[in-house]
Amino acid sequence: MDEISDSINNKTSISLSRNKPVALVVGAAGFLGSHLVDQLLDKGIQVIGVDDLSNGKKQNLQDAAGDKNLHFLIESPDGLELELSRLDYLFILPSENWNLQKILDLFSKTKCRCLLFSSIELYENGADLRWLKEAEKKLARCADRNHLNARVLRLGPVYGPRMDFKVDDPMIRLIAQALKGDLQKDVSLEFSSRALYVSDAVDLGIRTIFAGSTAQKIFDGVLPDPLKVAEIKQVLLDPVWYEQKDFIPSELPPWPTPNLEKTIRTLSWHPNIKLVACLRKTLEYLKENEVEIPEPEDGPVAGGSKTDEKESAKWDEARKESLEAFKRSGADRDRVETKKGRWRLKFPVSFSRTYMLFLLALVTYALIWPALLFGWGIFTFDIKFNQGLKNLQKGEFEQSLADFKRANDGLTEVQSIYNNLEPVRRINIFRKQFETIDRLLNLSSLSVSASRNTILGIQALIKSIKAVTGEIADSPAEYLSNAQVELNSAQEDLSKAEAILKNSNLERGLPGILAEKVNKISGQVSDSRKLVSKAYSASILFPKLVAVDGVRNYLVLLQNNTELRPTGGFIGSFAKVTFEEGKLKKLNVNDIYTIDGQLAVHVEPPKEIKEDLGQKDFFLRDSNWEPDFPAAAKQAQWFYTKETGERIEGVVALDVSALEHLLANTGPVDLPDYQEKITAENIFEKTVAHADLSFSPGSQAKKSFLTTLTSGAMERIFFLPQNNWPEILTALGKLLDEKHISVYLNDPKLFSFIVSQNWMHTMPVQTEQNKNRDFLSVVEANLGANKANYYLDRSYNLETVAGKSGEIKHRLRISYLNRSPSETFPGGKYKNRIRLYLPFGTQLTRALWGETDITKAVSSFTDYGRTGYSVLLELLPKEQKTLVVDYAVPLKLEFQNGVALYRLDIIKQAGTDKDPLQWTVTHPINYKVISPQVKQTGPQEQKVSTDLSVDRSFEVEFRK
Repeated sequence: MDEISDSINNKTSISLSRNKPVALVVGAAGFLGSHLVDQLLDKGIQVIGVDDLSNGKKQNLQDAAGDKNLHFLIESPDGLELELSRLDYLFILPSENWNLQKILDLFSKTKCRCLLFSSIELYENGADLRWLKEAEKKLARCADRNHLNARVLRLGPVYGPRMDFKVDDPMIRLIAQALKGDLQKDVSLEFSSRALYVSDAVDLGIRTIFAGSTAQKIFDGVLPDPLKVAEIKQVLLDPVWYEQKDFIPSELPPWPTPNLEKTIRTLSWHPNIKLVACLRKTLEYLKENEVEIPEPEDGPVAGGSKTDEKESAKWDEARKESLEAFKRSGADRDRVETKKGRWRLKFPVSFSRTYMLFLLALVTYALIWPALLFGWGIFTFDIKFNQGLKNLQKGEFEQSLADFKRANDGLTEVQSIYNNLEPVRRINIFRKQFETIDRLLNLSSLSVSASRNTILGIQALIKSIKAVTGEIADSPAEYLSNAQVELNSAQEDLSKAEAILKNSNLERGLPGILAEKVNKISGQVSDSRKLVSKAYSASILFPKLVAVDGVRNYLVLLQNNTELRPTGGFIGSFAKVTFEEGKLKKLNVNDIYTIDGQLAVHVEPPKEIKEDLGQKDFFLRDSNWEPDFPAAAKQAQWFYTKETGERIEGVVALDVSALEHLLANTGPVDLPDYQEKITAENIFEKTVAHADLSFSPGSQAKKSFLTTLTSGAMERIFFLPQNNWPEILTALGKLLDEKHISVYLNDPKLFSFIVSQNWMHTMPVQTEQNKNRDFLSVVEANLGANKANYYLDRSYNLETVAGKSGEIKHRLRISYLNRSPSETFPGGKYKNRIRLYLPFGTQLTRALWGETDITKAVSSFTDYGRTGYSVLLELLPKEQKTLVVDYAVPLKLEFQNGVALYRLDIIKQAGTDKDPLQWTVTHPINYKVISPQVKQTGPQEQKVSTDLSVDRSFEVEFRK
């Protein structure tokens, strides 16, 4: 209880993060409210809970008490005074003795989304719940008068852990009897119950407030298919036996409420009812916590039902009649036995043709019509779902949402007809087929839900970008929090969908045509998850990046990878970007030589820059000499601060290839001052013409052109039509993965996040944990002061030999072709300082450059816990040569029970393109190689052909 007290206070001054959404839960310590708090915290939402404990208990918040995102106030809503910097969601679980005016005033002030939990009993028993009806009216008037976003959820009875037994429902009474050991008593009960398990009720509440187009509407929350009370009782008598038997409740006639069908259709909601498990969890909690079972109290409460005996009997009789009608599905049949002992129908003498036609029509309606509806539902889902995906990829979000809604309507129709097959299912003959259909329907439902949440999340993300650029006046914070919630929900649904697709039983039970459909969906789910993952990562990173709570300055290094350097390219230009309170305030582009000339101290350069480049000083333009981007970024920060006196919070590097890819998605940039249209195809030649060829110390030509180009490109990105954003997000993710964009941030939390996304582009350090892995990283630096890499072709061929004693040797061939037409700028000789990073202790035995043995010219070094070798190579225009390096690594195959595992990591250099890579493994005749990545190409030889567009890892299992 001490932990609970620590998270509970009586103050209204609350410290909240501005980067996470905030929810206020009125009635947080109650049964339903405490479960709502738990689920909101699980979604990363900050929760302010309010409760005067007149109905709630502090113990209900025990699980949530240790969460720093929970702030609980023991106070009546009547006099609540809260000053909040933001409020995104308001959940009201009312009590009869509360005055909600202060809460409604806060709602009007913050203009957040609001959900009022009400009772399903208002449809039939409004007189006893006049106070709750009045609460609904007050909320409706407040929302209408102030144009606010509010909705109402009318719940039926709810059960589960922490339940308080204040609701009169047969399910609740049976649970109470089970705890008292009185289940065998013959107690008068209603015939059925529609009580919801608490997690389903809370999930419905969250869906109701998060979903779009739910404002000013009433939704219903009850079990769509009632449960037979007798079966609930049997389960409570022996829950273990029923759980082992995978109990399935009997089908009862649906008992709809006015808004239940709309709720299911609009919110794609259906309870995940597992009756036995739900009852078991409920009983376990109540027994472990020794919950007192109170005697039934008079008077209704919100979310429950209590009628007098006469009304109860009336309802009970109506439901029994409905069930009997349901059982009498066919007409009475008169049967006579023939002489042969077989049964056949006996038709009346007056059987007319009209009667026959009527009977035929009835059979057609009963059997064929549902089959047609079932097929039409599947067809509708398939067509509309695929149309929705196509429109999503085009960025036509509203049309895509409409398509997914129609797909969901088709799915609902299929599910409705499928549910009618429950009597057939209980025969248990077609159990596997039914399980397969269950998985397919669940997969379809998850796909629709994930797609819808993806659209809403990306829409919110786009609005946040428009808010950052000033296109709209709002703060981006709320849009970003909404994006996080929607995209996180999409990720959860896609994860569940992937789990279903990976189930081997799914494809095994499918006919060929359906198996093809499932394979197609599998690819779509995989692609969608990548898009959602990138969008979600952006929504997490963006709030800190754009400084929604302050000011942040960033250094953007424009690296020209046509003049390759270790982290991407020569730093010819830079930009300083300033964000303040979530808004883009400044974007200043400049020539690197402008500030390098301001360096007042001498900095000793690396040996290679001093000797190969003939440069006595070290400057910002050469600061990316380390292949590890965090190290290079820190070096760049140091130079920038020394040269300008300004501090920055992070470094972003992007190369010419990144600009090309972005322009390919955004379209060309018009530069009227230069009478040019810059495209992905001509950006290199136009930059050379206007910036490099016009450059001279002190000249403003380069600065002016790059400033105009960068500003135009940024404008194209930030003010992009929404239908281009899916492609932009995909392109940005691809550029980060392929190391054309690198990011370093000083903030420790953001640093960890960037590392987790592999956007930092570090040089892996050799440690005790990875010392048994083979490793290769090739790092080049163009020190010829030209753009020869634009004309350069490069390919890798690594030959690995496993010896009979398990030793590993390599021959690395790197083939180069310099297509520069002459020595004239921007082409010319490729002066390449190449460094190889290998496992510590690697021995180089020979190095050839073309036909020349350069072994003695190669120097060794140690860095990042690895052995390295370095040499300067020169390749003339139109010349083709191959670098051959033979080396032995200090690794040996260790066989255990005849099996040895081998792993090779090959690291791509930032700024390079998709250089072809071929890896060949040869081994003794008594070895056998097993790996899905390699293919046998000859005796004792395995091969894989790929490229170095990204880092590559190969795992091989040797057996003997």
